[in-house]
Amino acid sequence: MNEIRVLVVDDEQDLMELLVRRLNRKGIKAKGVASAEEALEQLKDETFDVGVFDIRMEGMDGLSLLERIKNEGLLLEVIMLTGHGTIETAIDAMKKGAYDYLTKPYNLAEVEVSIKKAYEKKQLKEENENIRRLFHAKEQSFHIIGDSPLMQQAKELTAKVANSDVSILVEGESGTGKELFAKALHYWSSRQDEPFIAINSGALPDQLLESELFGHAKGAFTGAQKEKKGLVEVAHNGTLFLDEIGEMPLDTQVKLLRFLETGEFRRVGEVKERKVNVRVVTATNRDMEEEVKKANFREDLFYRLQVLKITVPPLRERTEDIPSLVQFFLESKKTGGQTFELSEDALKHLQQYQFPGNVRELFHILERGCLLSQGTKIKLGDLLLPGHVKSQVSGNYAFSNDKLTRTLEEVEKEHIDAVLTFTDWNKSEAAKVLGISVRNIYRKIEQYQISPK
Repeated sequence: MNEIRVLVVDDEQDLMELLVRRLNRKGIKAKGVASAEEALEQLKDETFDVGVFDIRMEGMDGLSLLERIKNEGLLLEVIMLTGHGTIETAIDAMKKGAYDYLTKPYNLAEVEVSIKKAYEKKQLKEENENIRRLFHAKEQSFHIIGDSPLMQQAKELTAKVANSDVSILVEGESGTGKELFAKALHYWSSRQDEPFIAINSGALPDQLLESELFGHAKGAFTGAQKEKKGLVEVAHNGTLFLDEIGEMPLDTQVKLLRFLETGEFRRVGEVKERKVNVRVVTATNRDMEEEVKKANFREDLFYRLQVLKITVPPLRERTEDIPSLVQFFLESKKTGGQTFELSEDALKHLQQYQFPGNVRELFHILERGCLLSQGTKIKLGDLLLPGHVKSQVSGNYAFSNDKLTRTLEEVEKEHIDAVLTFTDWNKSEAAKVLGISVRNIYRKIEQYQISPK
């Protein structure tokens, strides 16, 4: 254990000096002062781990000193001493943040034990604070790039509603940066020091999704070898972000609606009600009103989730942001003091492209350019331009009048088949081009019985 630094504050000089001498003999670095005013001056110059304060003192008393310290945010655990102990005084001291409460005449060994326990608590607080600071700094390192009117409008709306507790739906195409806006809603709010938990609602089978959200009891289903806390519990006092909410199974939708209305839930396999305080943010690239009409999504849940909607614009509607996005990405690739540059010709072509994959697709293209460039200058040929991709994919099935007599399903099947062929059946890449989830592309492959050529 490191050396413990203790500040003893007691206007009874003899008792104060006795305690200081005892603590120093025990290897605890103690210093004593005879008033709260002196203690405040001492705390300006030195750092202490534990304070031992007498409650009844001339001038400022111990409880007022405790309040001052807590209000100033000092990481100091405080033990209160008094010869006039009452339950009311003890409760008041603990409410104001005291670690412990001892009455005079106190046992010196008992004070020593209490100091060591208070120091352990202080160390734990510091460790948690350091972890939280590192985690928080990492999570706040995200950037929402763009000064176009549409982006400014979305960011201003996000800032206005960030500190409310209402459910918000973030709407936008795949790759536009919906999760960044969800993070902004969290980190620009009073919940910023609490957890931000994200889950893709369409990436898990039905039962597994419910278990991930609400947890499960031991033996609740095959493979549940121990009880598990759900993400709604992990996100307590923070934000739960449900991405691809439009793909959530109907059975889970019912349970989510109940949770949103009451804050209560049951783990899978339990009857015990649990309650948490969580702000829910959702995101989708689907037309949710259309999903409701098709009975794929519950209408009552949709309106409960969409108390307010933030729309993230597609990149093709804010092409003026492309230079800023390019600069941001290339800055992030800086190595050895050298930064990649994009040729004027390459930038011009990027600004003319429609970007079905939006910002995610732009960053993939730039990543490819960095890999293929000779040196730090990225030329047009290094990008393997999306226009070429577009022409090659569309070239797999030329438009003709006979398409007007074909069903939407037939056209969709042919387009999915073409994209899968072009991406060499890389389903993740194909899903990005098509603007759907990987889970959804597996469904389409099975539905249309598509196989590699």
